[in-house]
Amino acid sequence: FSTNEVFFEKTQFTGPGTNILFGGTAALGPGGRQALTVDGQLNLRILNSISPNVFLSGTAEAAVRVGGTYEQPRLMGTASLSGASIATLVGTERLMLANVKGLVRFNQNQASIDSLTATLGGGRVTASGGALLEGFTLAKFRLSVRGDDVTVPYPQGFRTTADADLDISGSTREQIVTGTVNLRRAEYTEDIELATLINSRREASLTEGGGAGFAASTQLDLRVEGRDALVVNNNLADVVGSVSLRVVGPVEDPIISGRISATRGTLNFRSDRYELTRAFIDLPPRRDADPILNIQAESEIRGYTVVVSLTGPLSQPQATVRSDPSLPQADVVSLITTGNLSSGQTSTSTLAQTGLGTAASLLTDTLINAPARRATDKLFGLNRFEIDPLIAGRGGESPTARLTVGRQINKNLSITYSTNVTSDQNQVLALEYRVSNRLSFVARYEQGSVSGFSSRNDNFSFEIRFRKRF
Repeated sequence: FSTNEVFFEKTQFTGPGTNILFGGTAALGPGGRQALTVDGQLNLRILNSISPNVFLSGTAEAAVRVGGTYEQPRLMGTASLSGASIATLVGTERLMLANVKGLVRFNQNQASIDSLTATLGGGRVTASGGALLEGFTLAKFRLSVRGDDVTVPYPQGFRTTADADLDISGSTREQIVTGTVNLRRAEYTEDIELATLINSRREASLTEGGGAGFAASTQLDLRVEGRDALVVNNNLADVVGSVSLRVVGPVEDPIISGRISATRGTLNFRSDRYELTRAFIDLPPRRDADPILNIQAESEIRGYTVVVSLTGPLSQPQATVRSDPSLPQADVVSLITTGNLSSGQTSTSTLAQTGLGTAASLLTDTLINAPARRATDKLFGLNRFEIDPLIAGRGGESPTARLTVGRQINKNLSITYSTNVTSDQNQVLALEYRVSNRLSFVARYEQGSVSGFSSRNDNFSFEIRFRKRF
């Protein structure tokens, strides 16, 4: 030892997967000289204590020579990885680079990646680039990263497969990630409650709960493109769409802007499927901005083609409805919300006339039907449960409500039972098989009235429904 140097004649560190040999002189202070050799293997698990959110495994091999002085050390040699893995937490999700293989070459104050390959989410990742060193610390770096057929669980709730060309540059204080992500498939299959979606607020950031570090100082400037790559298949929709987005800002809380457009698919509301004829969602380039909807869909309800349009911000959308053949607005609203025309033997229902039909339907669907549907699904296997309020009954009858239960047996086959909650039950049993969005078969049995006010016989019908646009 001396005041500014230490001499290693032959020092060896061994352990499970580790065998490192030091030799030569290492500078400890100003004026000290560097003449040190480091050779051997290092078990990367030793480095797991550096960060609680990074997990390393595998072996690194080093053959490095350190020269120069304490103030200006120079590195020469190589370091390599083979069969290594690197995992990190982003939010609550874990990303892991496996089968990492690479070679880094040191040349005085520079480090360059000769080759680096790995697998991520079943795809292949390659990287190249280099860094500028100040002593033994990283001053600046720039990496070019390419991913092919990589699958990751992002954004939250999605399973995304994509190709990416990224440039990552910066220093230990700040970093920026730029480039393009080309989506092959981004699939969302989780069920959504309509009321929760409308009343939702901005969710936690990607890295919340995962600590700070690299993510806290990283800026994004990415373009995300995908033609017919977006797939939504849940209780509300079965849709295929395209995306053209820009992601800008800190990785913890980026601003996402651009357009999402649906190319084909159906939407589900109550018991009816609506075929999309137009669907655009524009995301303004402002933080916490409401998505702007421009959606039009149509459905066949009791022989009428019903067209519904939603426009405006997601939190306060404006709805317009019409039908072919043309019906009064009140009847169209009633068809959508209850499946029946509002007018009976006397006059138009007070409920539909005053516009309470839509409100009552949304309230019952959100506050009663949705929770009851979840409960009956668990208890009895019924995934349809609805209560439709009717303030004015047909033919001047007393106010009542209609109970509907059903089961979606598979994607195309469903069975439904419906009855009035009165003494005149008017029970209906229907079995529907959908061959496609344009062709379906419906078998229907309707019980005749048992009330003294009217006389109707039991009725059985079989319908073939075919839709063709001219």
